[in-house]
Amino acid sequence: MLHLEHKRKFLAREGYLIVRGFFPQDEVAALIAEQNAFYRGEYDLTPPFIWPQVRSCQAKTRKHPCASFFCSGMARLTRDGRLASQIKDNFNLNQLRFWHDQLLYEEPYRSKKINYHWHREESRWLTCCARKMVTAWIPLVDFTPEMGPITMMSHDKPCRMTLSAGDLVIFPSTTLHGNPPNYGDQPRRALAAHFASADLHYQKNGKFSHMNERIVRRIDGLPDFQDPKICPLV
Repeated sequence: MLHLEHKRKFLAREGYLIVRGFFPQDEVAALIAEQNAFYRGEYDLTPPFIWPQVRSCQAKTRKHPCASFFCSGMARLTRDGRLASQIKDNFNLNQLRFWHDQLLYEEPYRSKKINYHWHREESRWLTCCARKMVTAWIPLVDFTPEMGPITMMSHDKPCRMTLSAGDLVIFPSTTLHGNPPNYGDQPRRALAAHFASADLHYQKNGKFSHMNERIVRRIDGLPDFQDPKICPLV
C-alpha cells in the first residue's frame, strides 16, 4: 500500500510514471514481428469498422492509428487488463475504457534540426469529456537518449528518458510532452495506447473532430464514445 501511495505521489508531482520491465521480452519480440508484418500489409484481425485496406509501408516515419484492431498481439496487450489494472491503481479509478492506439516507427535522422513537437494529449481530444484520460507509452526497443524517446516537461525542465523494451510510461492528458528526432543507430519503435475513465462521452467542440468519431456507433446522431466494440471497458 505504501508503494502504491509513493507512485501516486510521484505521478501527481512529476506528471508521469515509469514502470520498469512491465512487459516480458518474448512478448515484445512477438510485437516487433507483428509490427513488421503489418508494414508488409499483413494482419490477422478484421476491424469492426470500415477502414482503408492496410498496405505495405516503407516510410521513414510511420504513425498508424487503430493498429490493435488489425493485429491480435497488440489487441491483447492493450485490452487484456494488465494496462488497465496498472492505470486504475495509479490514477485511483474504479473502471477504465480503451480509447485509441497508435503504432509508431521512426528511422534515424541525418539532419540535426531538433523539434520536440511539444503537446498535451488533451489538445487532441477536445470532443472527449471524461474525468480522466491517460496515455500508456510502450517502447518496443531499448531507447537511448539519442534515439529521441518520449520526453516529459517536468517542473519546466525536459526529462528525456532512457528506456528498455517492455518498460511502461503512463501519464495524464494534461502532461506536456514531446518526441525529439531519432539520432540513434536503429529505428525507434513504440506503441501508444490511450484510455479514459468509464464516464467518457462525446462533447461538441466547434469544428474539431477526432478520428474515433467516424468509427464508433451513433446514438441520436451523436458519436457514442462508449461503443463496446471500439471503446470497451477493460
